Amino acid sequence: MSAPVASSWDRIEQWLRHNAPDTSLRPPVEAPAVTAVEAVVGHRLPDDLVQSLLRHDGTPAPLVPSRWKLMPLETAVETWRRNTEDLTARQAAEIDDDEDDDEDWSETGEEEEDAFWGWNPAWLPIAADDSGCHLVVELREGRHHGVVGVLDPESGPRFEGYGTWPSTAALLEGTANALHGDDPVWKPALEPWGIDWTR
Repeated sequence: MSAPVASSWDRIEQWLRHNAPDTSLRPPVEAPAVTAVEAVVGHRLPDDLVQSLLRHDGTPAPLVPSRWKLMPLETAVETWRRNTEDLTARQAAEIDDDEDDDEDWSETGEEEEDAFWGWNPAWLPIAADDSGCHLVVELREGRHHGVVGVLDPESGPRFEGYGTWPSTAALLEGTANALHGDDPVWKPALEPWGIDWTR
C-alpha cells in the first residue's frame, strides 16, 4: 500500500478508535474485484483509489468533509452503470429529436460535452451524500487522471475549486488532518449517524 494512503487511513482509524470506538469501517475489497471493475468501466483505476479500496471498501457513515460517505466499490459500479445507461438513452433521444431545441448537443464543443450532459462514463463515483450529489474520480489518462470532482445535479460537474480534491490520497489526507485538528476550516462533531462537519 502506498505510504500516503496507508498513513492517512492509520490516522483516521486512530481518531475513530479514540473518539468513536463503536464506529466500524468496511473491510477491504478483494483485488480481483478491482480488475473486474476496470474491465466494466474500460479504464484503469488510479493507484491511490485502489490502495484505499484495498484498505477499506467504503465507509458505512459520513466521514469526509463536508458530508461524504465513501461508497463500496459494488455500489460505485451500480451508480456508474445507472448513470451511463441514462446518458446513452438521453443521447439517443437527442440524436433522434428533429425539433429545434434551445440547447443542441451537436453545437457543443468537445471540452463542453461533460458539462452539457452532466455525466461521462470515464467518471467513477466514490462517495455520496444525502442530497443526490457524488464525488467522482476522473479515469481518463492525462493531467486530470485521478482528480476527485463534485457531481451536483443542480449545478453540473466540476473538477476544480471548492469541494474538489487533486486525488484520492489528498482526500484521505485532508480528512485525517481535519479529524486531528490540523485543518483551519473543518471541525468534526460526532452524531449518531456519523461525523458532522462544521466550518
